[in-house]
Amino acid sequence: MPDISALKLDDIPQPTAALGILPTIAAEKHPDTPFLSDTPWRTYDRPVRNFAEFAVAIDDYADRLWAGGIRHGDVVAVVQRNHIEVEAVMCALGKIGALPALLSSAMETGELLECFARLDNPYLLVDSFGLSRLTEHQHALRRLTRNVLCLEESAENWVVPLQDRLAHRADPRDEDEWFVITHSSGTTGAPKMAAHSTRSLFGMVAPMIMIFRDQYSPQDLNAKHLSFVHARTCAGTLASLETGMPGLAIADPDPANVKRLMLQHRPTSIETHPNVYIQWESLAHDPDRPFQHIERFISTFDAMHPRTVRTLLNASEHPRAHYFQAYGQTESGPICLRIVTREESADYSPRNVGHVGGGMEMRIVDGDGVPQPPNTPGLIETRSPGRMRGYVGGDAMPPEDSWWPMGDIGRLLDDGSLELLDRTVEHVDGVGSLLEKEDHLLEAMPELVELVLVKDEDDSSVFAVACPRAGTTPDPERLRAAAAEAGLPGLEVRFWEWEAMPLTGSYKVRRSVLRRMLSRRIQRKATARKDA
Repeated sequence: MPDISALKLDDIPQPTAALGILPTIAAEKHPDTPFLSDTPWRTYDRPVRNFAEFAVAIDDYADRLWAGGIRHGDVVAVVQRNHIEVEAVMCALGKIGALPALLSSAMETGELLECFARLDNPYLLVDSFGLSRLTEHQHALRRLTRNVLCLEESAENWVVPLQDRLAHRADPRDEDEWFVITHSSGTTGAPKMAAHSTRSLFGMVAPMIMIFRDQYSPQDLNAKHLSFVHARTCAGTLASLETGMPGLAIADPDPANVKRLMLQHRPTSIETHPNVYIQWESLAHDPDRPFQHIERFISTFDAMHPRTVRTLLNASEHPRAHYFQAYGQTESGPICLRIVTREESADYSPRNVGHVGGGMEMRIVDGDGVPQPPNTPGLIETRSPGRMRGYVGGDAMPPEDSWWPMGDIGRLLDDGSLELLDRTVEHVDGVGSLLEKEDHLLEAMPELVELVLVKDEDDSSVFAVACPRAGTTPDPERLRAAAAEAGLPGLEVRFWEWEAMPLTGSYKVRRSVLRRMLSRRIQRKATARKDA
């Protein structure tokens, strides 16, 4: 397995400028650099195809926001469809010096309202999609928000459409002040809102900036389908602007659309969420070979299943095709990095998430905070330049030289790489690594696009939720036999359509929601079987 020390990540880059004005600087340096989107912008009426046009769009948004009353220091909750427009709105608010709170429109409406309450009377900025999610709650919005502003025309008389323009005054926040609020995925509970500064976003994306400078050329095209409100995307936009890297933002992940984009634009790198890559496995077998030009398949959220990694790498005809993964979280930024080549993919284990990157530190401790020797499981703690600047409504952040708890269980191997075993809140004593068992079951059942093991409400057992690939009918008995091989005899399984799974904006399965939905039903079924 290659060590990431070869990537020259020791010098952590510092911000060229506050992120609010970085697009203007990037447009001056690289005006014609492609900055593309697969679907038209709806809240801006001109095309955006390069850095220069992106900067003009940001200025237009800033003029409209200024005309709507937004000023330096205002907190603005943003709820829009998942599109690169959100990043332009973030930069426009940052240029004024307002504080954007980017909230996924995939959240449950109750969670959105809770976020507005925790933001303490923010402005609410929406597009037509965001407004459609919240229209039924207009009375609550009057209590929870300062005003509701819409980037599109609206028939609602309680909404202020931002159609007028007034020249804004650029007054960006300092590079160490809070620049943007994003949120955790909420897979194990309610999402937490985490704030980043321009400098912490630079720390978060430092490895990518160095890789862009070291390994990419202006002929590369970096395609992404991500949650555009995620801290990873904010940092990725910063990296593209800082390095002049051409980009293609993908809003529609439908395989037919992705195939069209791959054949039309021929990107050399692509990044998306692991559960989206699984949906794209069918493209790997397409006779038109849409992935043939891809050199880098990138994932910075969860590790991918080995089957998916092998399938994607075999779909590329690039001689240096590889999978690049990063382990981290919204609060910490990336911590570990790993490269998997086509030759190594046959033995790839997603439990090994690689080595720490430059400027980052990691240790394994027991429950009392005592560091553990190699090969001993324990709690993962880190120190990193990409650490967030605080939680909304949370306590003051500890000193930067303190260790940050990742909420994961793992162990350091003899070669210094990290083996990730479980989320702390999902761990079940005596069962072993649930993540490892999920990998085993998906390898044994290629007709599944997803399988998750969920801890029961009694915290002492697990059940499985399995999603069949369209047009297939998995054999429950074969799945139970595979579960027995994995050390889960008698595993209760519920088959579920992928489209009906409760997901976060980054396509992670919300295990806590699944637990509430299914655990009582599974328990009743198991009891009935025992009594029969």
